[in-house]
Amino acid sequence: MIVQELSFEKLHVIPFICGPINNNTYALIDEESRDCVVIDPSFSFNKVLEKIHELGYTPREYWLTHAHYDHILGTAYPESREMNIKAHLHPKDEILYEEALRTKLGIAPRIADCPRPMMDLEDGKELSVGEYTFKTLFTPGHAPGHCCFYCEQAGWLFSGDLIFYHSYGRTDLTGGDEKVLFKSIYEKVLTLPEDTLIMPGHEYYTRVRNEKVFYS
Repeated sequence: MIVQELSFEKLHVIPFICGPINNNTYALIDEESRDCVVIDPSFSFNKVLEKIHELGYTPREYWLTHAHYDHILGTAYPESREMNIKAHLHPKDEILYEEALRTKLGIAPRIADCPRPMMDLEDGKELSVGEYTFKTLFTPGHAPGHCCFYCEQAGWLFSGDLIFYHSYGRTDLTGGDEKVLFKSIYEKVLTLPEDTLIMPGHEYYTRVRNEKVFYS
């Protein structure tokens, strides 16, 4: 139940535990094509980028599960802005993005310096890392535009703050809705193959079969 680096064929996920609330930032790498994307760039992202570059990769895109400040902060680091990396977000989280700009200006680097993401994620949209396909799952509840990213080939789900090991995301923030969150969990997560590995935005990995027991 620990956060660890994993591989499937030539696809690798490198997790970075970042900042005061233990955000999980994930680098996805296709060893053959040298393609690289990052899910939820967070605190101390300059150090994350340094490690990724040491391994010989350059991120092409950011995939944002939602727009709470701790999941988008990395896009504001100077090292990140200089690379002009495209960030992808669901349009229903634009209100949270604007809220982060208004209320988190004291955090260094300033959230206000985040480049505006592309509001182009939608349920079913396919993204890729090299030859590996990830399906966008629209999973509101923790945030109005929250999305997960599912790779059927590898059996991996990046769940953001929707679901954790025997727990789930809070719903008392802007746009949160407990009924909607549970609907997302039951319809979009617990219907996946039981061996699917869930990699959340904080804390430890789990599997769908574990959470089926918890939510039964």
